[in-house]
Parts: sequence; structure tokens; C-alpha cells
Amino acid sequence: MVHLYTMSGAVFGMLALIAAAGLDTRLAFLFLVIAGIIDATDGLLARRLRVWELLPNFSGAMVDNVVDVLTYIFVPIFIMYWESLLPHIAWIAVPTLAGMYAYGQVNMKTEDNFFLGFPSYWNFIALYMFWLRPSPTWAIVIVVVPAILTVVPTRYLYPSRNTVFWKTSWTLGMVWVAMLLYLLAQPEPCRNLVLISLYYPAYYFIMSFYVEARIRFGAGKELIEEERQGEESYSSEG
Repeated sequence: MVHLYTMSGAVFGMLALIAAAGLDTRLAFLFLVIAGIIDATDGLLARRLRVWELLPNFSGAMVDNVVDVLTYIFVPIFIMYWESLLPHIAWIAVPTLAGMYAYGQVNMKTEDNFFLGFPSYWNFIALYMFWLRPSPTWAIVIVVVPAILTVVPTRYLYPSRNTVFWKTSWTLGMVWVAMLLYLLAQPEPCRNLVLISLYYPAYYFIMSFYVEARIRFGAGKELIEEERQGEESYSSEG
């Protein structure tokens, strides 16, 4: 059942693609947000139920990666093209190649439970581009900068696995998802509310860079201890 739950993310990804091709982009993003919720929670269920012991010959992690490539990379990039969010079709090569590079890395998810390099959140980049309709120059910047960050080996928070700041990340994240769902329910969402909702992406990047700086400048031992304490709390409360 847990593996089927993971696989259902692919169903919502395909529904998002069909909706986008049918020019119902708001519905497409709604399906992508649902797929993101599944992706954020399926690993928690799998680890809690220790599914690898029940089905040792089936890799839920591999299924999860396939679903992620569909919902975090391919469908959002299709929407970028279909909604004319990029100045030329050639620019779709930037997020596509960056996403392929990210998932081609053996250590894309590090041993200490971080993402290595920008973790291909192209679905949310496409969503904010859809809402804010940046100028062609800014659109290029918005896809080029994350693509560059993809190949830079810095750590990014992995809230469903990593316990560093997990309470804050989950609390702010749940409020953010609720805001996304509310905004997607509006035919013409309030631009100011859209801008306010950027608080979570800003928090995510700032805290990720903070963690990376601590590790690089010698605070790794303290962070590991916080991780250990957080793991105990995560196990008892999560």
C-alpha cells in the first residue's frame, strides 16, 4: 500500500500533464502540488513500516525518483513552454539538462541526509513564473540560476529525511502548502499574497546555505549532534 501511495504520484503527474495540454494550467499545478504532498510523506510511511524488509526485491526509492522526474522536471518544463513563460523554446534545455544532471548524481542525496545541489524544484519555479509572469530577461535568470546551483555541490535541506530544523521546516511548509492550495483555487490570485507565499522558498534557501556554511567552516560536529538529537525527537514525535 505504501508503494502504491508512492506510485499514485505518477498518476497525479500524468493528470497534471493532461490538464496542462488541455489549457487548464491551474488544475495542472493543483495536481502537481498533490504529487508533491505525496512525495513529502511517502518516505516517512515507508521508513515507519520498514517496507524494504517486507518487499526486499522492490525499490520504492527508485519508483520515487521516476515519479519525481515526471512531476518535478518534465511536466513543469512542459508548462513553461506551453504557457510561453520562457522567451524561446531553446531555454527549456536549461532546466531539462539541470534536472538530468541532478538525478544522474550517485550522491544526489548525501549520507548525512541532505540534497547535494539544487534539488530540481522546477514545479514550484514554474508555478511562480505562471503567477508572476516575469519579463523575458527575468525568466531567463529564474531558470539559469537554479540550473547553476544544481551543479554546485552545496547541501540543501531534505525535510522528509533530515532532522535539522525539521519542526520549523514542517510547520512553515504546511502553512505554505495551504497557501498554495488557496491561491490555486482563485482564478486571479492576489499578487501580494503570491509574493507573501515566497516566504517558504526564501526560508528554505537561507537555512540551506546556513547549514552549508556551518559545515564548511568547522561547525560540522555540532550540527551532527543536533542531527542526532533531532532524530530522537523525530522518531518519538514524527
